[in-house]
Amino acid sequence: MEDYESECSKLIKRLISKSRKFCGISCVPDGLIEILSIYSKTGVVFQESKYSKKLSYDYDYFTFAKSTKSLLAIHQLLKSKEYTFSEDCFMLIRSIFENHIFSRYLRENIDDDEKRKELVDNFLLAPLGISFDYYESRGRRGVFTKNNEKVGDIKNPRSVIIGKEIDYYDYLYPFLCQYTHCSYGAISCYFSPGGFTYDGHKFLLLTYLLTIFVFTKIYEGVITVNGEDLVDTKTMKSYYDLAYDSLELQIKVMKFLIEYYEDKPQEQVDYVLEKYIGEEEIDKSNLKVSRMLKKMKESLFDNEIGSLDKNIYVNDHFDRKYQEW
Repeated sequence: MEDYESECSKLIKRLISKSRKFCGISCVPDGLIEILSIYSKTGVVFQESKYSKKLSYDYDYFTFAKSTKSLLAIHQLLKSKEYTFSEDCFMLIRSIFENHIFSRYLRENIDDDEKRKELVDNFLLAPLGISFDYYESRGRRGVFTKNNEKVGDIKNPRSVIIGKEIDYYDYLYPFLCQYTHCSYGAISCYFSPGGFTYDGHKFLLLTYLLTIFVFTKIYEGVITVNGEDLVDTKTMKSYYDLAYDSLELQIKVMKFLIEYYEDKPQEQVDYVLEKYIGEEEIDKSNLKVSRMLKKMKESLFDNEIGSLDKNIYVNDHFDRKYQEW
């Protein structure tokens, strides 16, 4: 297990290095800059610019930069030699996962002329307006102006999942939420016979894996896309190779963890907590994690996130294809 943790740590460092470089070169909000440029000259924001397709690229780059910062934070937590911060990392992992879900949904639908205004209103204008106290959120009713006119809705991730995310979302997202919210379901990470503890050790390799899993999803969707300017052929191949390396490592670690959680016996603390709920053996949490990983593993072969070709996988390796240059 320690060997896999070391491999995952090295891969996260590579993802950080590549992503920081990509942010520094490519993550430019061209759509927003164009709007500001036109406004500075005319004093008007035209509808054509306000609902431009370019804003989808802006949103991709925003979510990628945000995810990169979260990845940096996770890396700092995982580097700790004194404590294990797995459950705290799950909060940041959930954030990256949400970034991927929302950016993929916007990206997939922005070319639909009938949906574009609704997408921009919901994902860009409404959150901006709330942030600057220009609009107000009324929960499920939507987002409204001060004059009581509806602007849009704040979407929850479940309502916009597409592709193979549909197959594993109801396993992964509730798992992450259990450790993000104040859920008593996370008690086993903080419980000991002598009292509640803050230095428990659990889920370390799983934390590494989930970090790489969610970040690689958004990495694929934003970077490994035909047409994305990746400087030159050599640089482009290095970005694609990192994505392939990540997928191959994930498959290997998932196979190991699936077997590990299927065979892992209950811990003593689980027996104690189980009796608090009922007399029967009810704790199947290890098998629940195993089922989650099986669903996630299937999604690694999703060809529809970016332009990465995953059709041929032989002897634990992909037949690597690259963007035509």
